Amino acid sequence: MKTYKIKNDSLIETDFKLSIKDEHNKYWIILTPEELEEKISIFNFSIQTLYDCVHNEDTPKIEIYENYYFGILNIFNDSVNLSEIYELDFYLTNKFLIFVSRNDLNIYKEIKNDISTKGVLGLSLDKILYNLFDKLTSKDNQILSNLELEIADVEEEVIQGKTKDYINDIVSLKKRLLILKKHYEPLLDIIEDLTENENNLLDKKYIAYFKILFNRIERLNRKVGNLRDYVTQIRESYQAQVDINANYIMKIFTVITAIFLPLTLLVGWYGMNFVYMPELNWKYGYPLVMVLSIIVIIYCLWIFKKKKWL
Repeated sequence: MKTYKIKNDSLIETDFKLSIKDEHNKYWIILTPEELEEKISIFNFSIQTLYDCVHNEDTPKIEIYENYYFGILNIFNDSVNLSEIYELDFYLTNKFLIFVSRNDLNIYKEIKNDISTKGVLGLSLDKILYNLFDKLTSKDNQILSNLELEIADVEEEVIQGKTKDYINDIVSLKKRLLILKKHYEPLLDIIEDLTENENNLLDKKYIAYFKILFNRIERLNRKVGNLRDYVTQIRESYQAQVDINANYIMKIFTVITAIFLPLTLLVGWYGMNFVYMPELNWKYGYPLVMVLSIIVIIYCLWIFKKKKWL
């Protein structure tokens, strides 16, 4: 557990017990679900919210109560592969901003570093919460730009007709974009509910900041949709390329079959069990059939070349 008092636009680490007795200052508190369970009676939070914290309710959401907000967020630990996702729950009251997580998230350090190094005029619980949401999406433009470059590289290779199975690459791109889509859509709902400010816990001057943040996430979400369409087009192009290659192979097989059809006729003709076939006793009969077979092959190849079937 860590407890920080907001004083003179800075964070001062203090004792949790002192924060309970203090009626004049506001506090940012970082807890684990087990620590929250021990102190739930102090804050008078809903038991259902405690259940969600303890049992890791994965779906991001926000719940609005008369005197506090309760929200669930997902934090990406690996911003490249988007593979590690941690849950971060928060409570916002008039006096406390409480973060609840089983992990010591880097985002805590980033928020504290911003406040200590850059300085924040009018530091408040609203500002820290805004900083949290801002950090959730601050690197996403770069993530999407990298994804776009990766998609463009795959498209270039597909167009060049390189012999490689791109299905895994396409599936991986679609999966990462879907994760981002499922990340942004709940965030939009959460921020929209916060800007409604139904219980008047947010300072009105910060609502404008949350609206700007909402617009930024909406743009990111639209870009994700555009990239998903881009990947779909590449998949269709790749499938078309595969079909073209398959048609070419079938064309080659068809040509080979057509070339050997006359030869098959010759084999069938001379394979008939007739008693008397004059050419069988002719000393030039066998060489003649060989020459005839070669002429047939050359003639077929010439016809196919002339018709541009090869």
